[in-house]
Amino acid sequence: MPQLIALGQDQQQSKEEEKLRKAEEKRNKKEEERKRKDTESRAKEMQKYSNLTDFALDLYASNGQFRDYVDAQYLNVQRAHFAEANLINTTGTRERLFTESGEEVTIRRVLYDNPRVQEYVNRLGQQIVPEDSEKLYTFKVTVNPIPEAHTLSTGTVLISTGMISLLDNEAQLAYVLAHELAHVYKDHWRLKMLLPIAELEYNRRQEEKRLLWASLFGLAGAGIGAVAAGGKGAAIGAGAGLLTGYAVGSYYSQKIGLDWNVAQENEADDFALRATLGKSFDIQEVPRLYTAMAQVAGVDNRTQLGFLGSRKRIRERNEYAQGLINGALQAQYQEGLSSNKLKGVSPEFNLIMAELKRDNGIEAFYYDMFQMARKNLQQSVMMRSDDPLAAYYYARVMKQVGRTKEELELAQQSLLKAISLDTRQEIPEIQLHRALMLMDSKDTNSNSEAITSLKNYITAYERKRATMQANQPYVPPNLDVLYGYMRLLGDKTWTAPNHSELQKASTSAPVVQPQAPAPIPASQQLSPNSTRKPNRP
Repeated sequence: MPQLIALGQDQQQSKEEEKLRKAEEKRNKKEEERKRKDTESRAKEMQKYSNLTDFALDLYASNGQFRDYVDAQYLNVQRAHFAEANLINTTGTRERLFTESGEEVTIRRVLYDNPRVQEYVNRLGQQIVPEDSEKLYTFKVTVNPIPEAHTLSTGTVLISTGMISLLDNEAQLAYVLAHELAHVYKDHWRLKMLLPIAELEYNRRQEEKRLLWASLFGLAGAGIGAVAAGGKGAAIGAGAGLLTGYAVGSYYSQKIGLDWNVAQENEADDFALRATLGKSFDIQEVPRLYTAMAQVAGVDNRTQLGFLGSRKRIRERNEYAQGLINGALQAQYQEGLSSNKLKGVSPEFNLIMAELKRDNGIEAFYYDMFQMARKNLQQSVMMRSDDPLAAYYYARVMKQVGRTKEELELAQQSLLKAISLDTRQEIPEIQLHRALMLMDSKDTNSNSEAITSLKNYITAYERKRATMQANQPYVPPNLDVLYGYMRLLGDKTWTAPNHSELQKASTSAPVVQPQAPAPIPASQQLSPNSTRKPNRP
């Protein structure tokens, strides 16, 4: 009897397994069908875009009035981008603009104030520029926790700290930069001026073709009907001919209905994959990039506001990249792989981007993008263990969102570490938050320590404000960046002297001739930057 029961259970289990297997096969088949349709749809859209682009360029070459209009509109775009580039290059990170009503408007595209990062990104971008390009480009990093990448028609490629902070390696950064430069290399800004009117003209001509076909077939049908059955037959034949004419006209001359913005993004993706592989970057990192982006977008919808687009678009771009790698680019990729020429993970990338991840984490913290802030700051603390600012803000994030005793203890330990690392006493707020956490602990034995921390906060804050007010007109605006460089070179305590004291000393002290500084190795890590909010408790 037990054997019969066991046999029955095995049969039941086999049926369940078979049912699950068939359901899985059905899902896989459905998913493959969806991918096939998406691929066909993309190919059709790109063919439409190619046809419309060719038509627009022919119209531009042959129609003087249309050409004058396009040139004027494109000149307006370049004028606006010319002004935007100037605003970006001349606006300080902490500056703000005000509307006429007095409402504060934050400038979103301000440059990230870390020259080593700027140089690294620009150098990498220049490597991707096609050799046949007659245009000149510049690649710059802006301060914005939203993963954004943007291109001006003038050749300026802008990528946000938020975008870079989500990248894992140099190959992924090269792909994003290549995608953006494609918009200038492929002349997308000028085409945006051509395509709307060209599409209207294209569709107008297509309608004329349809009417012509309908007219010709209608006349032919009427003639045949008249011969066959007189006047009544002529009317019937004309109607039949008219329907046939519209059918033939529709077959031979379809209207174009196209979202050319999506088409241009697809073209830029295609260009970026080929360009990065051509420069020996590992394009298998691209699908990994989109997979990571999809995960981030699933946690925080705000990350979809920039380069990524909607989660549907992320999925489409990911599948296209993987399909191209496994298809048309497979032979070239395998050749690079077998010859060990492909570049992916670069130690230089991690070292140079450690501070960017920290600084973007600080920006994200003040935008309440806590998932990104925690991840960025955790990465920065791991990569740069001697950075007091990273330790302080990691503590702030953990203190803000921590729910468990372990998380709050981690915040405490990170604050203590930040205090020990802040050898220049540049971050008075560490002492304030240390005192607050001691007060929250409800341990009366900690009262004296909390009082000491509050006194230290008041004293350090006063000293810092006095020094800043005295020195502000005379020291570089990115003094914190320079302090970071000195920390890397071994000096963790020197601070800029008070200006008034320096003036007195300069009247009696001999002039010291500066020596040529030793070059900072490319693998060195970077400094803090001025995106932090030093006066916010």
